[in-house]
Amino acid sequence: MPQGATICVIGLALGVLAWQMSVVSTQYPLFLRILLFLFAWFSFWFFIHDLAHHAVGKMFGIRFQYYFLGRSAIRKLNLPLVSSLMRRVPVFVLKVDRSSLSGASPRKRRWMYASGAVASMGLPWIIVPSSFSLGPYWVGVFFVMLVLGNTLFTLYFSPKTGDLYRAKLVKG
Repeated sequence: MPQGATICVIGLALGVLAWQMSVVSTQYPLFLRILLFLFAWFSFWFFIHDLAHHAVGKMFGIRFQYYFLGRSAIRKLNLPLVSSLMRRVPVFVLKVDRSSLSGASPRKRRWMYASGAVASMGLPWIIVPSSFSLGPYWVGVFFVMLVLGNTLFTLYFSPKTGDLYRAKLVKG
């Protein structure tokens, strides 16, 4: 179990490092700074997701058995390009300990399920203000659109098949 969480923490730390390098190291070419910023965005979007489930679950007494590489629920949406891509791209998945999950209140289970989507939508916004310092104005606009697009995509599709859907299914 600690290995998966450790990978997520390291991924987030590398994202912070890439973010800071792209903002502070103005001697790097713009292309490289944008790539570092894209890596930071990806890290903040990807690695926080399962870590949020893990932290919120632990706070509420929900245990997990292990992390594993699985497939995103997005693949079930049958979106032409996105679904086919998500069938091939592995994501971290947490195996929930069913006995501790059933012992948690419905409110706690909803929070645990929703936490991944909420964190994946929220944390990437932290980079938006500094994206405007990378150089041309369009770079900042690009990152606003990327983060906003992720937020809107998640708000629309997660209630149909993802974490917000699982949170909705909790009875009580």
